[in-house]
Amino acid sequence: MSVSFAENIKTLRKIKGITQQRLSEQMGVSRTTVSAWENRVSEPDFYTLQKLRDYLNVGYDDLLDD
Repeated sequence: MSVSFAENIKTLRKIKGITQQRLSEQMGVSRTTVSAWENRVSEPDFYTLQKLRDYLNVGYDDLLDD
């Protein structure tokens, strides 16, 4: 994934009023993991990416595209 994923996940989370803590609880990961995604330190696996898409009610393009 790319810089756009990190920016997109952070933007989508903020638009929807979701904290990193809340997103981490819904994804079954730690808050520091969500922070790592947003800071391009790590990336979610495909299963978690699917969960993100469903939870945020967006398409893969919204998560992955510039």
